[in-house]
Amino acid sequence: MKVGQSKQQIDTPALVIDRQKLMTNLNFMQDFANKQGKQLRPHAKTHKCTQLAKLQKQTGAIGICATKVGEAEVLVTKGITGVLLTSPVVTPQKIQRLVQLVQKESGIMVVVDQAENAQALSQASLQAGTTLKVLVDIDPGVHRTGTSYANALTLGKLLHELPGLSLQGLQCYAGNLQHIHDFNDRKTASSLAMQKASDVLAQFKKENLPCTILTGTGTGTYDIDSQVDLVTEIQPGSYTVMDQEYANIQWQNLQAFNPFQPAMTLLTTVISANHESHVTVDAGLKSLYIDQTPPRIISHPHLSYDWGGFGDEHGKITSDGTGTLPKVGEVLELIVPHCDPTINLFDQFYITEGDTITDIWPIDLRGKSQ
Repeated sequence: MKVGQSKQQIDTPALVIDRQKLMTNLNFMQDFANKQGKQLRPHAKTHKCTQLAKLQKQTGAIGICATKVGEAEVLVTKGITGVLLTSPVVTPQKIQRLVQLVQKESGIMVVVDQAENAQALSQASLQAGTTLKVLVDIDPGVHRTGTSYANALTLGKLLHELPGLSLQGLQCYAGNLQHIHDFNDRKTASSLAMQKASDVLAQFKKENLPCTILTGTGTGTYDIDSQVDLVTEIQPGSYTVMDQEYANIQWQNLQAFNPFQPAMTLLTTVISANHESHVTVDAGLKSLYIDQTPPRIISHPHLSYDWGGFGDEHGKITSDGTGTLPKVGEVLELIVPHCDPTINLFDQFYITEGDTITDIWPIDLRGKSQ
């Protein structure tokens, strides 16, 4: 495919981003953060694309979040500064890669949730002649990573004392709360988690620990967590392109896809139509991450997608009876259930304005799982 061609000519399966909707989402989140007096450090684990990360920085983001060292390496190579690794880095191989990355970009930060890891990072940083910026990672109840609220101060003191490390602040990300359907329930749970983290930050300040950052939140709680006074920055990811999981939750005004638009869609083609009950498309498990939430077909609202046991390469399309099944060769456009793992299945985004392809962006963080 080439720039200037019609969107309808894109070979499928393919991911398409509507540039106008994307920019609307980027600008809205940045404007929101500015008005709230918060910094925006959005998460690249969603889009996995340095071109999109550069747009976020150009729009005003203070930096970019990543989960894996491999993601951070690509971001830094492409000139992205202010990268925060939001998951602990513990193996000797990754620690060495991390300190080597700090030699290239001193603004790199990483979270820590245990004393042994802190010691290893300190030793590696000293040996490399670098100073590694670190944040205490707090577990808000996910029980995935992070130390407890109660133990955070002790860990913070250790990080401040260890040579080769520079304590910057705290991270508290409640990923388990992002998709609570009811807005008020989500608000209650997330406000409690971030307020407890804010109380920890106050303890750090009382002990004269250098702690200027309290970062966290996601697309589902960005507006909630920003109301907590001591939160300094937010790190949402899915707001850029959106997906059906987020479309299904209640927003503050109880409107789906508000205020963010479904900027990314997946195109898939009907390749077989030999049955009255259904047709088969070319997007299966290798193109569309399976989830409890089904995708939503927006080009043909009367159609539904089902994995239907069709396997890796194929999907099953049925009709609700209010319209006919599509014919062989017909292209369907749908909103994916979960954007992050679906994006990780593709090599590129087709960027469109109206019906025209205006650019092609590599998904260059794809597969960077180490």
